[in-house]
Amino acid sequence: MEAAVGAGDVAVVSLDLHKKFSRAVAMNADAVVLKDVRVMHDDRQEMERFLEQFERGTDVVIEATFNWPWIADIATKCGLHAHLGDPMRLKNQRKGLPKSDRKDAIGAGTLWLRKMFPEAYLAPPDVRNMRAVFRMRVLFVRMRTALKNNIHAQLFKLGVNTDETSDAFADAGRWAMTRLDLDDASRTELHRKLGLLDDLMHHIAKLDKSIKDEVRSNEDAKLLDTLPGFAEITSHGFLAEIGTVTRFPNGRALAAYGGGLPLDNESADQDHGKHTGWHCNRFLRWITLEAVNGAVHKSPRMKSLYERVKRRNKNAPGMARVAVVRELQELAHLLLTRRVPYMETPPARPGSRAAQGTSDRRPARPPQSSRAPRPAQSSLEQ
Repeated sequence: MEAAVGAGDVAVVSLDLHKKFSRAVAMNADAVVLKDVRVMHDDRQEMERFLEQFERGTDVVIEATFNWPWIADIATKCGLHAHLGDPMRLKNQRKGLPKSDRKDAIGAGTLWLRKMFPEAYLAPPDVRNMRAVFRMRVLFVRMRTALKNNIHAQLFKLGVNTDETSDAFADAGRWAMTRLDLDDASRTELHRKLGLLDDLMHHIAKLDKSIKDEVRSNEDAKLLDTLPGFAEITSHGFLAEIGTVTRFPNGRALAAYGGGLPLDNESADQDHGKHTGWHCNRFLRWITLEAVNGAVHKSPRMKSLYERVKRRNKNAPGMARVAVVRELQELAHLLLTRRVPYMETPPARPGSRAAQGTSDRRPARPPQSSRAPRPAQSSLEQ
């Protein structure tokens, strides 16, 4: 039963998002439903008319589904405070309870009123734009890889060995493809794929140029570029995925968000070994994993870490890569918070002997025979 809506009565507006519509409920501070409507998504103005009827500063809670950004932007435009909820934790908190669109919306609003709402990061428009550019490049690169593999497969089926050139898609390899003795159908298929590959390469080059232009004026990206294994594209993607580093209290929290922190897996006194959780930012994890090879090759410090972990875990070589991922992510947090570039050999700790310019070695102890006898101690001094 809905109560009458009065000015300032609404404490929270909760939306349960779907592809074509949202179930929205407005609740007062006592979790009483004041309004319960279905807002269709085919008209953006309908969502704006619904949200602008509430007092400015009212909290709006939204589950972080795939289509939350435009609704959060409209809520912000109407002067409301939008908040995202972590889908997995929301689901766990309502496990075993009756489920419907209305109950899901009421449940999220009730959790907010009880200060139990599992809030997730709501990326502002500029961060979302950075992510869109980076993820578009990731998509195009994956399409390029899939297309190249398909072309290799086609040529192998025709008995053409593409291993004779170092890169079948460089100038020499492309020239060799034009000289192949193929039937008309196979040649047409190959030319279409190569044309699509050229289009993808063109778009990737344009994205690379825009990313590099943006990185040149970004001080955070310049700091990350000093990390071993990082470059302009990696730094841009890393910053796009973390949003702002200040939302992570320490490097361990950033590593947990980026999938680089191993988690305990123990039950009934049985330790099943640590593993990285799947509930993380997959793009951030992928970015750092891509930087591992370059980091191990370039940095003696990273190579030493990789080899040590690899020797201890001979049956799980992937753990060495994860160790380097965590080290890079924690170092990235350190660089961005302290505003210092990466140094392969860290500076001496203030107050240490090395910082004071003296030797780290302590003077050698004299032989036992040359030491003076120790004075006797009373029972209170012992």
